[in-house]
Amino acid sequence: MKTDFEKEFNQTMTEEKEMPANVRLTLDSTYASIRAQSKKKKDRFIWKRVTTVACALLITGVVLTNERVIASINDFFNFGDQGIERAVTEGFAQDSNSAVTDQNVTLTLQQHFSDANKIGLSFQLEFEDSTILDTTVTDVTMDFRLKNGDGEYIDEFIPDTKPLKGHNKYGASGINMHNPILDAKAGKVQFDVIIDSNKGMLPSLQNAVVEIESINIFRGFAFETLKKIDGKWDLAVANQDKSKPMTIIEYVTDDPSSIIQVSSAKASPTSLNLIFSVDGLFENESPFSHSMKIIDREGNEYLTDGFNIDENLNETIISANFPITSYSNADKLTFVVKGIGEVGLLKK
Repeated sequence: MKTDFEKEFNQTMTEEKEMPANVRLTLDSTYASIRAQSKKKKDRFIWKRVTTVACALLITGVVLTNERVIASINDFFNFGDQGIERAVTEGFAQDSNSAVTDQNVTLTLQQHFSDANKIGLSFQLEFEDSTILDTTVTDVTMDFRLKNGDGEYIDEFIPDTKPLKGHNKYGASGINMHNPILDAKAGKVQFDVIIDSNKGMLPSLQNAVVEIESINIFRGFAFETLKKIDGKWDLAVANQDKSKPMTIIEYVTDDPSSIIQVSSAKASPTSLNLIFSVDGLFENESPFSHSMKIIDREGNEYLTDGFNIDENLNETIISANFPITSYSNADKLTFVVKGIGEVGLLKK
């Protein structure tokens, strides 16, 4: 059953030909990375993450208001993802505090974390002219690219009007973002970003840089009022703190003959990445949407909020992240696909 949120998204997209150019540019900015990735990878990224990212600009009123400061300055990465919350609680996120000023706006990368499944970046924006953030502003986002120290671009969240500089080598699946703080009086904004890889392919960040090209100031659904501030803000990302070990726990199935063939199950600090296959090709993703979960010994259930689906010969291959982390150090888990089967996962 579609939510109003999804209906609004679909309606907006079907009206593409009637959109003004600036509206098209705005939507392009939102969809750029997902669209480029799906075309190049020839696989399908399914479910909540697409709608969440794509509609982030359409539901801004639900997320925050200009008058209301929803979270404290120390409340980073509050996306309702219990895996990320566990990692942050365990001290996995670390400070960067690199800052650059351009166009009278100071951007600071305050905190970040990264493992093979998820990268989190938390920025603070300070506007010298705080009147830019008038009471009608509902969202502040950025066009940016994340480049690792080897020159490879990990992900690019930019409009289609700008060329990609990388090749999505690491299979980023999508971006989730929000503004936990939008303080018009102080001229400050917090902008948190989560980059996902359902295939667990994100690289270790070494001498990475966030290249920010534009700041986008939105006023709810009034896309024609979008204010774009172009500039250059390159923010260095601190390398992984060696005092914060990145524990990885691998799992194997307890039944090699199961209808669910698990090829990889690895728990990282933020999530457990699971890749499995089943016989047969499916016309759509319905058998897997909202039907997959991992259960621990205590009966706690962990649901995924998105997945990639691929085909190989007569097999369907699914890859997804579940919010149970290596900090849980679970000895045994049960993976369930409702309507298809279940299989045990044993700590290797």
